[in-house]
This record gives sequence, structure tokens and C-alpha cells, in this order.
Amino acid sequence: EKCVRSVEAQTYRDYQIILVDDGSTDTSGSLCDRFAAENENIKAVHQENKGLGGARNTGIDLCDTEYILFLDSDDSIHPSLLEKCVHAVQKDQCDAVFFDMVSVNETGATGAVYQIQTPCGALLSEKEIGLIAKNDSACDKLFRTSLFKEHGIRFPEKVWYEDLRTIPKLIPYIKKAVRLDSEPLYYYLQRAGSIMHTPDPDRVVAERSEAAEDVTRFFESRGLWEEYAQVCDFIWIYHAFLLPCMEMNRVPGNYKKYWDVLKDRMEKVVSDPPGNRYLIYLRKNEKTVLKLALKRHYFIIRCLTAINRKLKGEKNA
Repeated sequence: EKCVRSVEAQTYRDYQIILVDDGSTDTSGSLCDRFAAENENIKAVHQENKGLGGARNTGIDLCDTEYILFLDSDDSIHPSLLEKCVHAVQKDQCDAVFFDMVSVNETGATGAVYQIQTPCGALLSEKEIGLIAKNDSACDKLFRTSLFKEHGIRFPEKVWYEDLRTIPKLIPYIKKAVRLDSEPLYYYLQRAGSIMHTPDPDRVVAERSEAAEDVTRFFESRGLWEEYAQVCDFIWIYHAFLLPCMEMNRVPGNYKKYWDVLKDRMEKVVSDPPGNRYLIYLRKNEKTVLKLALKRHYFIIRCLTAINRKLKGEKNA
């Protein structure tokens, strides 16, 4: 309910809400119907469970507006988000608008801010648009709906990392984009039991590698690989190697064998990892971990992580 109410509270009023009840087994379906009965701008759709990707695809197929924004059901948005996005669209005729996202825990406390490291307020360069390869979330962006419909791009069903398998595929077709110059406008709820906090190493290795392979195959099949080779390589370096190393490093256990598998798979595809043009956009700690991981200095990474957590007073340091 908090999610839907945050849309109804928008200062911009010309919107449509499509609520996709993806085979829920609780009272979510009836709640969607109640919202639709209360607000003519809301449409409720019920379907067999297809996962987050399948739910988003239903929304894309039913969307008849020029722009689309994905909002997960336990998240919420700032009251001025749509107004700010529409203003940017009208000013520059953008294909996409980026905005910052902030994590919120179950008590309502805010945490990390997620943002694309680009200038604010001005049209982005082709290279800066390519940073979607790093910040691949579907939820912190407004998209022109035709990006999905005209180019046949959809989310895969019932997999992890569906955003990574989908959003970077839009890069060649986004000709104009801008990042809003404002405070975080999307509130991302992080639960203790999420994938990030309880990684399954076998599935992490498999799904991240498969996601990178999926994107690479897409660019190859469209005759775009040569032009966007740096984007594809960065996805292998960042999402299929660096991030899983950092995720699994946060929890107890010896994950050295998984790190080796990730590194070997990445290096079979990427000929020159240190030379990728997008590495300059890594945070300082990411650059440090990547340098160490490329040299297989995993023990040093774990020691540095433990020291950092202890300095921050985290448990299980």
C-alpha cells in the first residue's frame, strides 16, 4: 500500500498505474483490485507467477503511455519524481532520465545512495550513457516505452539479475539521456534476507556469468558487439567478477575456489581487463579490490574487509 500511495501522492497527475499481481498467494491480488476500484488511473492485472521479469513484461505490453517507470511493490518514490522527470523530458526530448536511489531498511532508516556517476542537468555523452552497464537497475530510470517495444527487449523470467540481463541492452538505442540534479527520489527497501545479504555462491557464480553471456550474445546478434565491446567487457569485469567477489567476501566461509572460477571465466572473454575505459568510474574501494583480485590476492581482500568492518563496528568482524 505504501508503494501505491507514493504514486498517488505525485505532484504530476497525468499517469497510469499498472499493478501486476504475479500469482500472489496472499491478499495482494484483492488489494490490487481495491486500488483499481478506488482510482481510475490504476489497472490491476492478474497472472500466473512468472517472476519479477515476467511481471515487468506484462506491464510493458499493457503500457500505452510514452514513458514507463518500474516500481517494485515494496519500494516507494518521492512526491516530485514524476514532475521532475517530465520536466527533463519536455526540455530535452530524452529517451531516458536517470535519478538517484537511496536504500531504506525495514525500520525506515536510510542508508547507501545509488547513483550513476555522471554530470547532472545536462545531456549525457555516449560514454556516460554507457554507464548503465555499471548501474543497471531498472527502477532508478524513466524510459521511453518504445525502447522496449520497438527493439523487442524484454526481461527474462524467473532468474536472478534480470536487470543486468536487460537494461544494458537499451544502451545503443538511448540517444538522449539526462540525470536529475536533486536528492534521491527512489526509496529502495532492503530486507535482511535478500540475495545481497545471503548469497548462494554456486548460484551467484552461475547466474552472474550467464547474465554477462546473455548481454554479450545480444550485442553480437544485433551486429553491435564491435561498437560496444568495452561495455560488454565491463559487464564481465564488474558484474561477473568484481561484484560477486565483493558480495561473497562479506559473509563467513572460504570462497577462494569461486573467485578463481569467476576470474577464469571473465578472462576467457576479456583480453585486457585493466585497460577497460569504464574502470575509471569505479569507487576507490572497488578499484583496490579489483587490483588485488586480478592478482588472486584473496586473503588480503578478506583481511582488508574484516578491518574495515571492525572500524565501522559491524558484527561478525
